[in-house]
Amino acid sequence: MTGQGQDTSAAIKVEPAHLAHVEVLAALHRRCFKDAWSPDAFSSLLVTPGTSAFIAVNIQTDSPVGFILLRAVAGEAEILSIGVIAEARAQGLGGLLMQEVAGLPDIQTLFLDVAADNESALRLYRREGFEEVGRRAGYYARGKGGHVDSLTMKRNLG
Repeated sequence: MTGQGQDTSAAIKVEPAHLAHVEVLAALHRRCFKDAWSPDAFSSLLVTPGTSAFIAVNIQTDSPVGFILLRAVAGEAEILSIGVIAEARAQGLGGLLMQEVAGLPDIQTLFLDVAADNESALRLYRREGFEEVGRRAGYYARGKGGHVDSLTMKRNLG
């Protein structure tokens, strides 16, 4: 895997997340994003048919370092959220989480939305084979009334 930091993916295990993990997922989300989702938000998503999540755990410290949440239907899946905590970034963990999802049975196409100014995420998604297929103008709010476009990206798996 490429990145600025050392590749520690060998010291990471990726495991399915369930309702019992909503506090962990919310804590990870809070460490990754300003507008964090609550445990209740994760709970209501995880009980929705077709929704699943995975957590990346550092084997050496037994601490969660990242997650991915997706919803799948009819051969397509949308990545609803993906995050890696700041101190574990640039080590290939985002790619490891994406590979976990890409290996799921019955999913031929992956979709996601990303802010057009999120360069590190865009590099990851392009490296993982995603291509831009749409744009929503001014979708994400930024400070002082600014907005940035959302890019819809797609990856064919089959």
